[in-house]
Amino acid sequence: MLETYFSAAKMLGHLRSGPSGPYLDGFAAALEQQGYGPETAVRYLRAAAHVGHVMAEQGAGLTDVDLSAFGEHLRTCRCPRAKGGRRNHHTIYGARLFRRHLVELGLCRSAAVGAAPAEPQLVADFKTWLRKHRGASDATVRLYARDAAGLMMELRSDPAGWRPNDVRSYFLERASNSGSGTIEKITTSLRAFLRYLAIAGRCQAGLDGAVPAYAHWQLADMPRYLSTEQVDRLIAACDGDAGARRRDRAIVLLLVRLGLRAGDVAQLRLTDIEWQTGSLRVCGKSRYEVRLPLPQDVGDAMAAYLECRPSTRRNDVLFLRTIAPCRPFRRGDGISSVVKRIMKRADIVPPVKGAHALRHTAATEMLRHGVPLDKIGLVLRHRGIDTTAYCAKADVALLKQVAQPWPEAL
Repeated sequence: MLETYFSAAKMLGHLRSGPSGPYLDGFAAALEQQGYGPETAVRYLRAAAHVGHVMAEQGAGLTDVDLSAFGEHLRTCRCPRAKGGRRNHHTIYGARLFRRHLVELGLCRSAAVGAAPAEPQLVADFKTWLRKHRGASDATVRLYARDAAGLMMELRSDPAGWRPNDVRSYFLERASNSGSGTIEKITTSLRAFLRYLAIAGRCQAGLDGAVPAYAHWQLADMPRYLSTEQVDRLIAACDGDAGARRRDRAIVLLLVRLGLRAGDVAQLRLTDIEWQTGSLRVCGKSRYEVRLPLPQDVGDAMAAYLECRPSTRRNDVLFLRTIAPCRPFRRGDGISSVVKRIMKRADIVPPVKGAHALRHTAATEMLRHGVPLDKIGLVLRHRGIDTTAYCAKADVALLKQVAQPWPEAL
């Protein structure tokens, strides 16, 4: 595999004869698989060979690659074959990638992770309960556990001795230094934790009522969505045959036609597309799985993307990053970042940043075409019609047609 990047026999002999030599062909194949370009791969392979020689000089093998020691060596490096720079980011990052490759092979031990503070057993049990009985995602579990641990750290005593005033005082103190979005999340997580403690018999029942509600009326605001003209511009901004443009077009159409969440799109797999029946299997919050009809333009965009999608050996996640390493999006944040870049490219100033504006847009479009709210809720996978009404409760264009002018304007 090294012959793909190096042609000189002398250089190939040098690379293969060094301490890192037996693993460089596999590392080169991994770099190609992850979508790195030839010039970048050459730099990383040189760095891999370099780190092997440095570890050998320090009396350590590849089982104990010390990146900090390698970084110190680079400060005064005078190695005759250390081409491509001794202190640039390619050398350091290439060494890190090579170490990661050795860890995956089972040759190198994982880096020692600093001891994390001990997690209260009640919080650990709460996390298990959230996953098992509530179907919560990892991100939700982390958020709820963080607030639960903060409450326990502040009150310290056994939850059986907690009083409403204690819980309320803690919440008000946190809320005084937080924004509205954070306050709403704290309210939800603390109430969930206190309900769990009550169910488990660890605190008095009804203690969750001590967490005051944040004064915010969902249905008081108008839905935040894009106009039809803005949607057309957004889709047009994805025109082109490049792999990134094809991927972006498929993502935008999934969001604006089916109203998927950003996390839903990030988790889609190749096996979720049922071409024979023209449907898409979506697993959203609380492991709630549904099959949605696949519109023709969405299916065409996905098929066009699959023609140029990078091949991966480890997973069948549908959407991948187009910048090496070409791996799946970890969370919905990556999908939202893609949508933000497309909106900027289309010169659109959205009412709310990210992919969620397109979910509201999909709901409003369905309402505009006469779809009842309960049917819209089925597509959006809402549990209550109030949530659907928050996303799409008024057809503004139709209201403008029936609105009467004020007497003063006559």
